[in-house]
Amino acid sequence: MISIIIVELFLILIVKLWPLQEVKIPIQLYDEKELLVIEEMIITKQANTPAAPPKPQIPIPVPNDEVIEDFIVFPDLEQLISFDSLSLTNTTGQRGDEEIISGNPDKKPLILRIVEPTLSAQAQDSGIKTMIFVNFLVTSQGMVREAYIAEIRLFNNDSDTYEIVFDLGFGILQDVLEAAYKWKFKPAIEGDKKVSAYIQETFLIGF
Repeated sequence: MISIIIVELFLILIVKLWPLQEVKIPIQLYDEKELLVIEEMIITKQANTPAAPPKPQIPIPVPNDEVIEDFIVFPDLEQLISFDSLSLTNTTGQRGDEEIISGNPDKKPLILRIVEPTLSAQAQDSGIKTMIFVNFLVTSQGMVREAYIAEIRLFNNDSDTYEIVFDLGFGILQDVLEAAYKWKFKPAIEGDKKVSAYIQETFLIGF
């Protein structure tokens, strides 16, 4: 163990006392000449293009108004009163060959047959509760000549209140009018004659 310690001390002394030599690194200085390269300039010339043509001028129209003398001939007032265009054409009511429509007959049309509308499955399942007023024009033969919707009342399901609407959907109005044309009436009476007359009836749906 003592020998190992002596050897280590000996090596330390050798390292400490060993002379150092200076190491010189040679420095090379380069003396290079700078080279300048000058390229020849290329001279370009721009070709002269002709100037753009001037914009075409819009011709200004020269007014050439001519005064046209025109006289409007107005017909006499008596001629206008005596002229009746309805007398020259086929008309309904009292002027034509069609029967007279009485506005206030002595006896109104009486219902002989009622046809209920056939509603679609969607209309039946919708739960709509409505009252539809239909105006009928009944001829002197008791047939329905015209039928149109006068008023539509849509009721709330949980109360007796209603609102006026213009359509119900589900084709209900079309079904009502198709059924209305199948109704039969006893014609209205005015004096001792059968006449055409209007009457209003009600269709109830969902009640």
